[in-house]
Amino acid sequence: MSPRADARLNRDALLRSASELFASDGPDVALDKVARDAGVSIATLYRHFPHREALVAATYAREIAELGEVPDDGSGSVALARWLLRFVEFARTKRALGDLLHAPGADHPPARTVISAAITDILARGAADGTLRDDRDADDVIALLAGLWTLPADDSWPQRADRLAGFVLDGLTVPTRSVSP
Repeated sequence: MSPRADARLNRDALLRSASELFASDGPDVALDKVARDAGVSIATLYRHFPHREALVAATYAREIAELGEVPDDGSGSVALARWLLRFVEFARTKRALGDLLHAPGADHPPARTVISAAITDILARGAADGTLRDDRDADDVIALLAGLWTLPADDSWPQRADRLAGFVLDGLTVPTRSVSP
């Protein structure tokens, strides 16, 4: 394996570990724990990310990029359901990283732009295949999903977040009509 490929694999492993550990342990997780979890040395972590904020920003950027990926199989409503699951996981992680992500000088991509583009694509697919309403737009969906950040950060958060995402899906899905005999 080439040194560049090895470095890329190490960076990816660090970002995966950081995402999981920031979500479970919070933004103050020890960086040596992130390195150990990724299977690399602390020196390797610092080679890729010279300080905690750089690791946080890169983790956040990766998660935003993943939110921009629209599931390409199934109907619009199936794509929306899969995307909402990813969004709820992102929201859970972002709550833990929030203070560091919004610190002065934080460098991260425009999340709203990426999210809006993904939702617009999903809504267009669903309108075209008849599984999603055609009278809603990405701004409507984003406004509804903003409620995730108002939920109390307690043990009920995951269930309430899933339920809220379900309300969004229910409100956008075109009901199937049954034919009476």
